[in-house]
Amino acid sequence: MTDAESTKQAHGSPDARSPADADAKKLLQWIQQQAGVSRRKAEELIDAGEVAVNGTVIGQPFEVFARDDIRRLTLRGHPLSVDPPEPRVYRYHKPAGVLCSHDDPFYGNTVGRILRTEGFIGYTWIGRLDQDSEGLLLLTNDGSLVHTLTHPRYQVEKVYRVWLARMPKAPQMARILSRMKDGIVDDGDTLRALDGRVEGRPPHVRLTLTEGKKHEVKRLFAHFDLPVKRLLRISIASANLGNLRPGRIERLGEDETARLRAR
Repeated sequence: MTDAESTKQAHGSPDARSPADADAKKLLQWIQQQAGVSRRKAEELIDAGEVAVNGTVIGQPFEVFARDDIRRLTLRGHPLSVDPPEPRVYRYHKPAGVLCSHDDPFYGNTVGRILRTEGFIGYTWIGRLDQDSEGLLLLTNDGSLVHTLTHPRYQVEKVYRVWLARMPKAPQMARILSRMKDGIVDDGDTLRALDGRVEGRPPHVRLTLTEGKKHEVKRLFAHFDLPVKRLLRISIASANLGNLRPGRIERLGEDETARLRAR
């Protein structure tokens, strides 16, 4: 039996693979992971007939394959490895102006483009930031770590430095931070800070959150009519931005990575 015949026999339909196979993935997930493209792009490539498994072009993005069934995976005729990657974590100082997106049809300066340019195949980021915000993102190819650091139930702490267009006097700012810790309601969402204090020269707010609602920091301050002038994330869980310059990427040491995984 040829590779093509065996592939068709094993995967004649998307339901041929039992969900009990722990290493089974949809074809689009294999392409995402091994080629480092977005989900949308993976689907487009498969639909266009650019992906083959064991010599057979597969046009179904959601068809499921186990690792042992893939002897050869190709994209545009180029072979892709299906061996599991060595899990790694890097810190990245996202500058203002970079968009947290894999691809954007109207804006080319994205984190996804930077990852591809720097050779980070199969990586994603932890800690979305607005385009005009800056600071720490974690880059990793470790899916379990992504889940641990992004799922709301784990209450991962993220710390920000926030410069405001105007800084209220100390007593008023103390009341505002106290109300943020109690929680405020904005557009149906309860937004809450774990901690907050004023520090530095010029003064700014050091704010700690444990959730990740969209635009949460800006919404907290907007509730008190305080526009955010600059927003810098300095830590995610135990990982710190440190003195890493904007635009730079640096691999975390073994101890730092172990602390993240020990949560």
